[in-house]
Amino acid sequence: MLASLLSAANFLWAGRETVALGRAAFLNSIYMLIGNGGQMIASLGVFLYLARVLSPADFGAMGVAAAIVDLLTVFARFGQVEALLQRGADDQAIRSTAFWGLTAIGLCCLVVIAALAKPLAAFTTTGVVAPVMIVLAAVPLIGNLGQVNEAIMRYEMRYRGIAIRNVVATVGGAGAAAVLATHGFGVYALAAQKLVFTIIYTLTVLIARPWLPSLRYLSSEARRLFSTGLDVTISNTLQMANGRIVDLAIGFFLGVVALGQTRVAWRLYDFSLQLVIAPLSSVSYSLFARVRDKHDEMKRSYLQYVEIITLIAAPIFVGVSLLARDVMVLLAGQKWESSAGVLAVLSLSILASCASLIFSPVMVATGQTRVVRRQAIIQTAANVALTLIAAQISVLAVVVMYLLRMYVFALINVRLMNISLGVTWREFVYRLRPILAGIVGLSAAGILTRTLLPETHEIIRIFGVAAAGAAGYAFIIFAGDKLRLWPDYVQEFTTAARSILRRKAPVQAEAC
Repeated sequence: MLASLLSAANFLWAGRETVALGRAAFLNSIYMLIGNGGQMIASLGVFLYLARVLSPADFGAMGVAAAIVDLLTVFARFGQVEALLQRGADDQAIRSTAFWGLTAIGLCCLVVIAALAKPLAAFTTTGVVAPVMIVLAAVPLIGNLGQVNEAIMRYEMRYRGIAIRNVVATVGGAGAAAVLATHGFGVYALAAQKLVFTIIYTLTVLIARPWLPSLRYLSSEARRLFSTGLDVTISNTLQMANGRIVDLAIGFFLGVVALGQTRVAWRLYDFSLQLVIAPLSSVSYSLFARVRDKHDEMKRSYLQYVEIITLIAAPIFVGVSLLARDVMVLLAGQKWESSAGVLAVLSLSILASCASLIFSPVMVATGQTRVVRRQAIIQTAANVALTLIAAQISVLAVVVMYLLRMYVFALINVRLMNISLGVTWREFVYRLRPILAGIVGLSAAGILTRTLLPETHEIIRIFGVAAAGAAGYAFIIFAGDKLRLWPDYVQEFTTAARSILRRKAPVQAEAC
């Protein structure tokens, strides 16, 4: 989002004919930056508090229930916001058709969640899962009641309401969870957080953009809307399923306590990804879409983007891996020390994440959307098989298998992108060699510093290892530049970063 904000500002200051649209993009980027930032801060704060107050069993029980609820919530949306933005967000009859369809899907999901409550509780031998799922059964329906209003707001580029909705809903849900957790309601505090968030989330968008449906329902438009939303639904649901499959497997084979320990580590990892990766990835679709008809520039942008995002993200997550125990104990408390191994392994997946991050934008820009769908299906199938095998052993085995799968598919995705853009493996690795060498320097400096500070406080170790690792990383890169191992690398990186940050921000609502 920061990159999108900077590029929108550059577009605005350029003084072009479309200055009004540039100004709108700039302001909307500010709104979304404030909304996402406020949401992240509130979510992280209450999460860390709940981690100290609640038990691993509470997080595990919620993880089992959320696995089903979250999947059906994503499915229930059925890509209707995107479908309306494509065509019909300004037509009352089409809006009403989408609303009644979403309401019907939401009701069906409510029934399915309620019906699955007892069987899932028996499946995981955790009785509290059933009442938690009953509490959360209406979440997909409540969320769907505001989907058309959100589409209208995006179409009209009224992002101020969306930003306010994100912050208010997150703070409201966090407050409810904190109060209930403090008064000993355990897992129900986590359930209340999700339910209250959804209610406020929907109410605020209804207030920000009032709209009421008519009784019209156009069958022809319904077929178009749901056909358009199908691809979005498949992609989003499979993406969500990859994480939830892991939750269900761990919950069933290893118990809810093990799942709770896994979920807390995974949540910290997700927060880190949102903090570091999201600002870097916000311009990826528009970046590659702008140069899709210029092969040489597309190839150059691809290599530059991989280089920049890896250069920034890789050292941060390798450092988190080295400091996993100290980070877990400092942020969540001593009882989560056993989660450190999960966080350490997950953080090592960053190179695969950086490579896979741009797979969809590159494939979409080159007109190969079917490849994206195929890879998502294959990856989900592999995830199911490997997770079920690893769950027979231990939580760490599940996470290691996840790590290996990430790298295997990252290599496949890189190969597909390279073939599409005419990039050789030698060119790809050649651009990353300073970063890979720098990571070696970071790891050596960090491990050495950690051995010299064995009995110190977590904060001292974190700052000491982080400072030493950063120094080692920078030293290797600058030394290699001076020794002509990768000549002019620092200057080229600076130029490439400025080039990407100055790309014009997309002015269409769905891209902001």
